[in-house]
Amino acid sequence: MKKLREYLSRDISMAILFVFFLGILLLMFVNFGSSMYNKQTLASMAFQLSEVAVLAFGMALCMLLGGIDLSIVANANLASLLAAMVLTGKFFDIEKAGQFVTILVAVIVAVCVGMICGLINGVIISKFSVSPIVTTLSTMTLYSGLAMGITGGNSIGNYPPAFLKFGTGSIGPVPIVFVTACIVFIILILALDRTKLGHEIHYIGENHTASRFTGINNENVIIKVYTISGLMAGIASLMIMARSNSARVGYGDTYQLQVIMIAVLGGISPSGGKGRLYGVFIATFCLQLMQTAFTLWQFSPYSKKLIWGMMLLIIMLINMAQARISRNAKIREMSVKRSAS
Repeated sequence: MKKLREYLSRDISMAILFVFFLGILLLMFVNFGSSMYNKQTLASMAFQLSEVAVLAFGMALCMLLGGIDLSIVANANLASLLAAMVLTGKFFDIEKAGQFVTILVAVIVAVCVGMICGLINGVIISKFSVSPIVTTLSTMTLYSGLAMGITGGNSIGNYPPAFLKFGTGSIGPVPIVFVTACIVFIILILALDRTKLGHEIHYIGENHTASRFTGINNENVIIKVYTISGLMAGIASLMIMARSNSARVGYGDTYQLQVIMIAVLGGISPSGGKGRLYGVFIATFCLQLMQTAFTLWQFSPYSKKLIWGMMLLIIMLINMAQARISRNAKIREMSVKRSAS
């Protein structure tokens, strides 16, 4: 407990998030009690937050770099539709190939499509010096257009039962998709903390120009990060498909604002270089609790968007105020040291 207090005192963003999380838990308990905190509701939340969490991880990595990936949901949509076409026999005869081979090919297609779309983003940003927001906004439209052109706006469903177990099955009381999200989280945490790429991401995010003088190849790192973001989109697309037993253009569009808000609420600085995925995972739980509460309160989709937008604005203002306070504190500290010397 003492170590937790010391850590929170060093990281104000995490302290705010921790208080926010406890506040939501208490508020939901007071308002809903057992109707919120029961086995069925918690399991439903675990199924839903997994896909959002994986998308938020991809968004957080890009923001740590000082960028953003507005195309991540459109990327996941395109990947899911192409994988769905494999699962429903649009490319080859499922009966001849067998269920296992069909599912394996669909998984490979979803992951590869996601990574290729992410790679395209990274190459445009790094090699042509186009800003991340313009690049990913353009590719978001491109990927959505491709998905619409391929399917004509029609949904694709009725997948093999073995594939649906991934989205609806559980290991004991824990959903398989939640276990998958936790594995992805652990791998990314280890990669950011213990690999060269993880340190380079933080260096570039803190100072894009200075990182070049340390021998870091900024372009290669940017390409790798956006490719990983595409991988997250591919994994999330499989979760969405397996849970809903369908894929269509526009599915998950509401996730776009949510994943950005989760990353910012989780302590990821939009300007880059600051933040940890621990906060992103906790923030995902916070947002999922609120989403479930909105459903119980029967809020309309428009009300939800209004609340998400207001929350994102408030969080950004809090982060800006916090950054200003920290900057002024450092200036005062430097002034004291100069006067003492």
